Amino acid sequence: MEEKLIREPLYEKLKKKLLSTIETENLHMLPNERELMARFGVSRNTLRRAIFELTKENILRPVQGIGTIVYPVPEIVENSRILIVCDREMSVFQQEVFNLLLFHLNNSRLNTIVLMLDKENVDVDRFDTLLKTCDGVVIDQLCSYSPVILERIRKTGKKMVCLRWRPDFPGVPFVAENVNAGFHRLARHLIELGHTRIAYVGNILDQRRMIGLEKAFQESGLELLPELTFHLENGYREEGYQAADSLLKSGRRFTAVIAHNDACALGVEERLLIAGLRIPEEVSITGFDNLRESACYPVPLTTCCGDPERMIHEAIAYLFSTRNSGMMLEKMFEPRLIVRQSTARVPMQ
Repeated sequence: MEEKLIREPLYEKLKKKLLSTIETENLHMLPNERELMARFGVSRNTLRRAIFELTKENILRPVQGIGTIVYPVPEIVENSRILIVCDREMSVFQQEVFNLLLFHLNNSRLNTIVLMLDKENVDVDRFDTLLKTCDGVVIDQLCSYSPVILERIRKTGKKMVCLRWRPDFPGVPFVAENVNAGFHRLARHLIELGHTRIAYVGNILDQRRMIGLEKAFQESGLELLPELTFHLENGYREEGYQAADSLLKSGRRFTAVIAHNDACALGVEERLLIAGLRIPEEVSITGFDNLRESACYPVPLTTCCGDPERMIHEAIAYLFSTRNSGMMLEKMFEPRLIVRQSTARVPMQ
């Protein structure tokens, strides 16, 4: 008697490949449809059928506005709550990403509780009460430095994640862009345009930035000149303005400025434009973070950043995934160089 060979449906093969990818890459959320179709060479219908079958098996769960979560928390429903903890001195780039976070949580019909506090003087009773009512916690850069905040979250057993920042405090899950790589790309961009006398206006103690800058200079046989380096504490707009003023008063020649961030770069732009310098004809400027405002500065700013939406989706998926629940999320996104009108080739001498 001849044995009949039953051909395995393509969606079943894809299911196995998806499960293997989930395990080997430790995924909390699937990539989007377009990426998966290109990666596995399948049609949209085949992909959707495989995801549908894995959803029936409680391995996946699509969440509107977020993506497809891997091994989702069984209790995740439309009234699940996210506690967002941010400091009253929240930086501009964190404000923008947290506004985007609120937008996506609202689209996903998840509830949010926003707690803005002074990280140095936390009302622990109120904080503990809010922690009891939430299903996950997202914290900003400044709050990630508070042992009180972190310890009280840990005691509850609730998952937490720091959004768009890699904390200095150990043991804090995070999703962030690779700032080191970003500043390396910014410096390389200027050097490739022929700039050698590049000023740096930023926090010289911030190794995330300094290592990337110094690497780019060393690769080109250059050095970051001490006389063209101006230390800032925070990278605020007014600090950039004041540093640019000091740079002008020093009388030292420079053809480009790398600023600590976009907010700082705006201050630098303002001061140089007031002095009558033309950007980029006489001086090129770069920032970091890609604030919304950076595209419509007096001169649209060349900058660098990761993808905030992807970081948000990854953070939420982590909070609501049971897979490898004992593992800590440490996800770095490669930043993208965004070239606008504030940079050009070095002016002819």
